Amino acid sequence: MKRPFARPALGAAAVGLLVSLAGGASAVDRPTDGVAEWLAAKGEFYAAHPERAETPGSGWKPYNRAKWFYEQRLVDGRAPAPDARWKVWEQKRELERRHDLGRGGSPTWFSLGPVNFSGRILDIEFDATNTANVYVGTASGGLWKSTDAGSSWLPISDEIPSIAIGAVCVLPWAPNTILIGTGEGANGDVSGVGILKSTDGGATWGTTDRTQSIQSLNGFHAMVANPTTHTILAGDKQGLWRSTDDGDTWLEVTSNGDYFDVVYKPGDPNTAYCVKGESSGGNNVKISTDDGLTWTKAGVGQPPSFVIGKSKIAVSPDQPEWIYALFSENSQSGNTTGVYLSTDGGANWTAQNTTTNIAGGQGWYNLSLAADPNDATRVIAGGVQLFRSQNSGVSFSVTVNGNIVHVDHHAIAYEPDDPDAVWVGSDGGVWRSHADGNSNTWSIRSTGIVSYQFYDICVNNEPSTYYIMGGTQDQGTDKWSGTTFWSEGLGGDGMVCHINPVNGNTVFAETQFGGLSKNTNSGGAGGWASIVNGFTGTKAWVTPWAEDQLQGSHLYAASSAGIFETENGGTNWVNVSSNPANWIDFSDFDSNTTWTVGAFVTYTTDHGVTWTQCAPCGFSVGGATKILAHPTDLASALVTFSGYGAFAHVALTTDFGATWSDVTGDFPSQPVNAIAVDPEFPDDWYIGTDVGIWKSSNGGVNWLPWDNGFPNVVVSDLEIRKADRKLVAGTYGRGAWEMDLPPTGASDVAIGIGGGPASLMLDSPRPNPVRGGTLLRWASKVHGSASLEIYDVSGRLVSSLAEIAEGDGIVRETPWLTDDVTSGVYFAVVRTASERISRKMVVAK
Repeated sequence: MKRPFARPALGAAAVGLLVSLAGGASAVDRPTDGVAEWLAAKGEFYAAHPERAETPGSGWKPYNRAKWFYEQRLVDGRAPAPDARWKVWEQKRELERRHDLGRGGSPTWFSLGPVNFSGRILDIEFDATNTANVYVGTASGGLWKSTDAGSSWLPISDEIPSIAIGAVCVLPWAPNTILIGTGEGANGDVSGVGILKSTDGGATWGTTDRTQSIQSLNGFHAMVANPTTHTILAGDKQGLWRSTDDGDTWLEVTSNGDYFDVVYKPGDPNTAYCVKGESSGGNNVKISTDDGLTWTKAGVGQPPSFVIGKSKIAVSPDQPEWIYALFSENSQSGNTTGVYLSTDGGANWTAQNTTTNIAGGQGWYNLSLAADPNDATRVIAGGVQLFRSQNSGVSFSVTVNGNIVHVDHHAIAYEPDDPDAVWVGSDGGVWRSHADGNSNTWSIRSTGIVSYQFYDICVNNEPSTYYIMGGTQDQGTDKWSGTTFWSEGLGGDGMVCHINPVNGNTVFAETQFGGLSKNTNSGGAGGWASIVNGFTGTKAWVTPWAEDQLQGSHLYAASSAGIFETENGGTNWVNVSSNPANWIDFSDFDSNTTWTVGAFVTYTTDHGVTWTQCAPCGFSVGGATKILAHPTDLASALVTFSGYGAFAHVALTTDFGATWSDVTGDFPSQPVNAIAVDPEFPDDWYIGTDVGIWKSSNGGVNWLPWDNGFPNVVVSDLEIRKADRKLVAGTYGRGAWEMDLPPTGASDVAIGIGGGPASLMLDSPRPNPVRGGTLLRWASKVHGSASLEIYDVSGRLVSSLAEIAEGDGIVRETPWLTDDVTSGVYFAVVRTASERISRKMVVAK
């Protein structure tokens, strides 16, 4: 039975604790933490093979990303309770209902993109009755739908408790019914809440009996529907599940392991195949002849169970008896065991290819396989690179360069009504080939899917120029400068970045493990110089460093050797403290004062000459995520903490660390990843969490969700642009966002009709008066068309500048040139059928 839920009134490391504040964390009954065990085993492997750190595609980077994300959420070395995220989401929903948030109770967030770059894609599924309808599941950015074969996309799952989508199934007999398995199947990533269901094409979502189920919270690998019997099969990290009532209820038909793939035999509704791997036993391709109810090992000739890790299988209507299997090794190497083929329905298997390392060292992370529906001898396989075989898997060659189609492939799907058209999903988006994967036939299809995973963002504060840099997973450090089409900056995995507050043309960015760089071209591609001279020690995956907000060439950075300082923009670094740190923050108004947090809190008030340690302050820190120097009080700082549990998640000192207060207040327990304090209203605090953004207006006593129009996504960073009062958020899965902060004085007001202007945005022009022209930043979330127009003081329409067919929440920047108008007062207006918002401008000649 479907149990609907909806967000009310909203539109479309070993972790240390605040011992003195919480008395430690009470243990919560949890299942055995297989992810922590996996991370430990991986760590031992890479310690024994240090050369892997220098080898592209060795799995070293995905492992470290997973380690970074997962370990900071451990409490006393244990994983969160399986229902922790669900409980926070329920508490959040109740607060939204109680306080009527979304009906004007909080400002609206608007997306900054990027729309031209995408994050990790885990699944691609088609509506079998209309292949223009395509669904894409992302690692932590939700489910996206296209109704025009990938030309445009809309998010359709932003309100659900977890927007990590591991598997998608569109029912062939009821194409408006969509099932999603939440949680990424790879270890150490965003957790799920089980299987959710929509019966209206993704407009609304409801629960199933596998929602909030302990067995189904860790992530899904695959889901498939039988168009004849209407049976649905789903493989997750715990077992294989079967439903016969459109996904409302589920029976576990086989258990104790990762079931990485499941398919039905073409033309035979009773026969299905699945593959189990990475388990202590029973790893192999299995067969069912009773529509998935019972399963046995499929024949002879498969590799031994103990060598089978993550694996994928593929079938083709061209040869219904054929089954391909791509096995990766059940070891820490992540290499390929081989490509195997059965030509007799699984009775006998032959090793076709055991020499081509398709997995490329990352078989546990990215692996995909598909057979051509028209010609079963042609196979496409994805690992780090994308491979193609035209002789039944005997030989493979790379079919497309990684510079054309992004590497690390997780999904392959053929269009149901065009067997020459194949789609792939990778760490960098979605691509389509119109000629069965031939090298020169690929085009990007993910433009519009906003699923970037940001580690950090930075904003410039020059009044005349507004741009943002952001460090991202897989896609480097990129730049936003007024359009949702971002530009490339520094390559690699982008981490912490800074924009020089004195000279906005200078940008500092880093790649993984402390690859610090500098650019004097406003962060554009090229012109990046390494600045690591003298910066020694072991660097973290996300290496902390901070920039002086008054002296832009003065920075601190941290490694295992302690704190390092540069006063010449990174030309050379000097070790000034032996204390390592997780995060560093300068005072906004005193260059001599800087705070750090790691195993303890330290601070300096003499420009780094001496550092005072705050460990004796009744404070044991290890799971701290950020430290923030208070923007108006030199002696005050705030620390945020990760993890789920009844302990402090936000702590405050007002006396340079002599005493600390728990200012978590009534905030529901969840990881806090970022914090910002409004310098104009210093009791207004904003925190970024694993389930959205929250605000306190009374210094941490009470907290409310502050994410009207914002998805239920992990928030990794918050920054305030003081020049025009913007709060900017970087998310780990849904790109960058912004909202207006309360004005400090008189300002233009929006004029609303009906429901009010909360769903429209129009920035005041910069500068004002306008000379020659200006760029108008605007957005609409209102259903239906919206237009941007210019009127003179008498109400006469002067110019129609832009129009969109549907409000999508994307911030646009449209130029208006004033050469053809006289001096005087004008109004920019964003108008829909039900609302409008206006801004006054003075044109000067």
